[in-house]
Amino acid sequence: MKEDAIEKLAQLLFDKIMEKQEQADLEYADQITKLVNQGYTMSDITSNKTDELGLNAEERLVGELARLQTIMMIFEDKEEYEKAAMILKKIDKINIKLNHGSGKY
Repeated sequence: MKEDAIEKLAQLLFDKIMEKQEQADLEYADQITKLVNQGYTMSDITSNKTDELGLNAEERLVGELARLQTIMMIFEDKEEYEKAAMILKKIDKINIKLNHGSGKY
């Protein structure tokens, strides 16, 4: 294969992956909306109590961390570095809460 054909193939693959990720993000948002509409509420993220799904504060923070990392990767792929930097600040705050100096996350 020639270099331009390889580049075109790589771009097509990337576009397909991004399309699938955007679709998954929309489905996730729909699921969250359905849960909220059904009366699901999540307790304060800093609380030591568990929520309706049995998640404790650490588990909720890890979930939020994963969500933000995914969003940051999307912004980086779209070369929207200012938005990625804002998300990185939020990620850093969550890491501080999770780590408490342990270096676990």
